[in-house]
Amino acid sequence: MKQRATSLFAIGILALAISTSVNAKDATNPIASSYKYKKIEEQQAPKKLIVTGNVEVTLVQDYESRKLYANEGTSKTKVYSTDDAIYVSGKKSGETTKVTVYVANIYRIDVSGNAVVNTKNTLNAQHLQIILQDDAKADITSKTESLYTKLSNETALKLNGATQLHAISTNELATLNTKNFRAAKTEVEKRNSAEYAKVK
Repeated sequence: MKQRATSLFAIGILALAISTSVNAKDATNPIASSYKYKKIEEQQAPKKLIVTGNVEVTLVQDYESRKLYANEGTSKTKVYSTDDAIYVSGKKSGETTKVTVYVANIYRIDVSGNAVVNTKNTLNAQHLQIILQDDAKADITSKTESLYTKLSNETALKLNGATQLHAISTNELATLNTKNFRAAKTEVEKRNSAEYAKVK
């Protein structure tokens, strides 16, 4: 009886060790191709996307997706999430890597370095912020109540879709394409008379 109890205790310790090692691996390896959301009602999905480096991101709005991202044949991109943001980072130079990122509700897209962000479908959001820095580029299709865009350095932004209010902060080196975008009202932040985007 004593030997049986000892064996059961040993089995219990082994099971605990295996469980602990699996959990530790998940915690220290955030680059997992599948991201198991709980029900959206139970766990708030991240609402910010922060992209940097030499990487091209295709953004897909999918409320039912159980994936955080799909890596298109490369491991040179780091993708992980926190409670409120998804981070995508590629190397600063060299080959451009490609990643598809899945989001539910989103209110901010922050792109820097040589990164490029494109949307696969229309982003539906009440309010949306698009922040571009360095040499970043983005092609965003969205339908919102308000849209805030901030362009720095030699960035380029193409907008598609519609909004009620579009607030713009930019400089003379940036390029903003709104040919296929409709805004009921547009406000431009006037930092000085020369600092406007080259609108096509």
